[in-house]
Amino acid sequence: MARPPSRARGLRYSGTVKAVRIGLLGVGTVGAAVAKAIATRGDVLARASRATLVVQRAAVRDPAKERGLSLDRVTTDPLEVVRADDVDVVVELLGGEEPAFGLMKEAIERGKPVVTANKRVVSWHGPELHDLAARKGVELRYEAAVGGGIPLLAPLADDLAANRLLELRAIINGTTNYILTQMAGGSSFQDALARAQKLGYAEADPSDDVDAVDAADKLAILVRIAFGVSCTPKEIFREGVRALDPIDLAYGREMGYALKLLAIARRGEGGIEARVHPAFLPADHPLARVDGARNAVHLLGDLCGPVMFSGLGAGGDATASAVLADLTHVARRLALGDPVEPPRPGHTGLPVLPMDEVRARSYLRLSVDDVPGVFAQITHVLAELGIGLASVIQREPVSGQADVVLMTYAAREAALREAQRRLAALPTTRSVRARIRVEESRT
Repeated sequence: MARPPSRARGLRYSGTVKAVRIGLLGVGTVGAAVAKAIATRGDVLARASRATLVVQRAAVRDPAKERGLSLDRVTTDPLEVVRADDVDVVVELLGGEEPAFGLMKEAIERGKPVVTANKRVVSWHGPELHDLAARKGVELRYEAAVGGGIPLLAPLADDLAANRLLELRAIINGTTNYILTQMAGGSSFQDALARAQKLGYAEADPSDDVDAVDAADKLAILVRIAFGVSCTPKEIFREGVRALDPIDLAYGREMGYALKLLAIARRGEGGIEARVHPAFLPADHPLARVDGARNAVHLLGDLCGPVMFSGLGAGGDATASAVLADLTHVARRLALGDPVEPPRPGHTGLPVLPMDEVRARSYLRLSVDDVPGVFAQITHVLAELGIGLASVIQREPVSGQADVVLMTYAAREAALREAQRRLAALPTTRSVRARIRVEESRT
């Protein structure tokens, strides 16, 4: 029995699809890598997709810019590409919230599938776009929005579908991971950031990376897929890496820990924890050994146990790999005339837990006066708040003051924050230099 023809406009049939015509929005680092791969790996992509992929139109900011490739029908108006009758699939690689969000909506309204790497739009507007795509019977795919070149969203949605995921911990920002790797070697934050900018890992304005905005956007997407929870970045606790001092990484290493900016989601009592912040990990945990600009996601499922995905989380070629995987999937469906899968069951209804309810261990470094009774005052504060003390490091005083490093047992975030406030107010405390959350192995 013959398959029904695809509903996508403009596809030409003679038993199989001759071409799937792409409207490419943005030909920067990733867009250029996608276009080059389509031009040089057409036979490989055709075998996978059952169709010839063609960059039919492209929208760019600067048509005169040298990109090392030849493109036909180039315009500076992305709406022209979206509305063109000879475009079957829209690939959005502009980045940022607008005009990308409006362009994706326009494409879906016109019945065109959309492939994107845009974490900002998907994290904040993904549910709306998914609902619209379901009504219009087209696909919205965004594998490249979270892990760059790491196959992640498809395995979560399909290969691990039989599992009840218990925990997800991830290094999903290569810039901050590179910075922390440098700081572990003794560099200051500013020196490490300058090196990251020189190498192209960090932007001139690194705020989205070092303030954990990028990681929170990505975690919101992961939480929706992995735990079936309605979530946007506004529900996620976020703390960046600007205030970190290499001395704390050194103390942590002495205690058997490595410091990473972690995106964490975990089933708790009555809801899901969702948070992004610097955290110490036991040095033998697989994530503790992910250094440089690499990314990794560590999952714990009730059937599969621990699973880790690791690789390049950014860069033109790596991200293009994920974009092309989505594009191949869409093109194959169009070539075979298969309908779009109906939406999966809705969200579980579990809430994202307030950060105050999260329980974790904590590392604290205090600068205190070298006088009798200091340690008694510290332990009294912790005892009043029900916080157990696991270990202490105290150095010889210099110029009348000393560092005291505390490692607590797990306690609620609200109690730990209050302990920090009370410890800072003690007459013998000059300052609380650092408080860093500590993650246990669990696996």
